[in-house]
Amino acid sequence: MKKFVQILIVTVFMTVLCPLASAYWEEGKPQEGQTVADIKTLAIAAPLYIEKKGYPTLAEYIDVLNARGAKVSPKKYKVVPYDVIAKDILQTTGKDLYTLNRIAAVRVFRNKVAQYADAYLVPTVTTSRRTVLFFEVYSAATSELLYTYQIILAPDDLDTVGTYSDMVSLFYDALGDEINKQKGDKVAEEKKARKEREKEERKAQREREKAAESAGK
Repeated sequence: MKKFVQILIVTVFMTVLCPLASAYWEEGKPQEGQTVADIKTLAIAAPLYIEKKGYPTLAEYIDVLNARGAKVSPKKYKVVPYDVIAKDILQTTGKDLYTLNRIAAVRVFRNKVAQYADAYLVPTVTTSRRTVLFFEVYSAATSELLYTYQIILAPDDLDTVGTYSDMVSLFYDALGDEINKQKGDKVAEEKKARKEREKEERKAQREREKAAESAGK
């Protein structure tokens, strides 16, 4: 409940802040102290989505998440659909995520998701004056928040399956870019650390050699 209230606050704030925007607004944000560099598989959790007349249905939005996820390059990461995980959990535990209440389903999903992916995505859509699509990526092992991304549609953007599909693609691409960036940063940091170690080892070796020479005199 607390999380949903926070999302509503952000939605209202951005609705007031960007009333004259002529194009959608987007922002991705890695969480301080966390990394997405090691993500190879991303599971989709059940979306936080309230159906409204004239908007895509929940089933249509899930289809968009799955379809666009299937187009993500395997070189970046693999997307595991929610229904695939739900089906396997039903077969292995007898628990049906589609018939459990939301709190129980979320608990079961979080307890099992590390068997299927490195991280999981919680998609949220709010539809007030402006539609906002939130994407939150959590660690499958710890459920710690790793990365957030949000898109606020422009006033003239239509709430259609096509629009949502384009926006979901933006998220998948942004996450892939962030993974690659952090991988590059990680390699650079490791290279720098290795050079520092080698430098210290050479220095220590010279000092040992000098000590040996002094002892031999």
